[in-house]
Amino acid sequence: MKTIQINHIAKTEGHLSFVGALIDGDFAQARIETEEGARLIEGILLGRKYYEAPIITSRICGICPIVHNLTAIKALEQALNVRATKEVLVLRKILLLGQWIHSHALHAFFLSFPDLVGINNNLNLLKKYPKQSELALQVRDWAVEICRIIGGRTVHPINSVIGGFNVEPDFTELEKLMEQREEILQKAIKIFDFISARRLPKFQRPTNYVSLKTKNEYAYYDGDMFFSDNDQTVKVETALREIEEIILPYERVKRVRHDGRAIMVGALARINNNFDGLNANAKKSWEKLGIILPCYNSFYNIFAQVVEIIHCVEEIESLYSEYQKMREKSGFDSRLKVNFEPNPGKGFAAMEAPRGILYHEYELDRAGNILHCNIISPTTIFISNLEQDLEQLIPQLKKLSDVKKKVVIKTLIRAYDPCISCATH
Repeated sequence: MKTIQINHIAKTEGHLSFVGALIDGDFAQARIETEEGARLIEGILLGRKYYEAPIITSRICGICPIVHNLTAIKALEQALNVRATKEVLVLRKILLLGQWIHSHALHAFFLSFPDLVGINNNLNLLKKYPKQSELALQVRDWAVEICRIIGGRTVHPINSVIGGFNVEPDFTELEKLMEQREEILQKAIKIFDFISARRLPKFQRPTNYVSLKTKNEYAYYDGDMFFSDNDQTVKVETALREIEEIILPYERVKRVRHDGRAIMVGALARINNNFDGLNANAKKSWEKLGIILPCYNSFYNIFAQVVEIIHCVEEIESLYSEYQKMREKSGFDSRLKVNFEPNPGKGFAAMEAPRGILYHEYELDRAGNILHCNIISPTTIFISNLEQDLEQLIPQLKKLSDVKKKVVIKTLIRAYDPCISCATH
């Protein structure tokens, strides 16, 4: 038995390590170990007022605070019988897509792309590819500004609340930013062409890809859950009855299994399941790869994220046009906030975070105090699938040196884009 140990996987969100074993050259064991303490957010929320949940849960992660904020809001609106207006929904969708773009741009270019070109130090990445680095930063900065204008600040939004928004986002600022959208789209396409010219390791392992799915849309804000292994779409509440949350004695994270098996979520899962819903330029970009779907190579999650950047820019353009028309029709202050009173109830919501499906569930008493909270994050869903990928990958690397083995292993782990802060929530 040959042991492979990597004590710290850099360039991921949070702290994790890897330990694996190659047994008789053909069979491997693999385990991802989280190096962060449990943060107990679900326990912290018990007894607190309903309106605190979107604020507190956004602190779970500094990279994807918006989707935690919005998923909590959506679940609590169900519990409180609040129906947001169309104007609110459009702004929320733009806000969520902005977060997808800046998260994907950070990960795909600055965290995973260096693996594809053999660069360990990102300062060397900036020196070797200054123009491409600038493009990636410009695309990301554009998305960060969207989040600031609509959410109230760049990290941990304060403007998006239960029922809508505290104030209307500065339309003049938003309009000025949207004048750049065609330029940003072309920059995103250039980033994809640059990154996708690199070779990815050869790897195939069929798995159950799970994502939200709706008619006539690349699902991200709403939808039922689609499972690729049986080609079935089921309601979120039905799927959750089949999902088992497990805490192993040596871990600080909950793992998720569906019908006793590992599942995969995230950008590649969404493209596999919802390719027809991609916008035109995003679809063309994926087709340049010449990959027939479904794609069973998890390394392609890197390319899938950049395709989603292109899709999101196109989608924001469409949503912004819709927002403009709504704004021209009526006075807006009354349409961006719904009034309500606390009441007892239960609510849940699922949204697509950059890394995959995120789930929030709450129960409230008559005074609006939180009696129950459950959060399932994407990394807790896919971590078992990542380990199974590694178990199949390691025997294929037996002819490589130990150094090269570790490089490929780290590349696959980073391709998944794990978020350990979310996993140890």
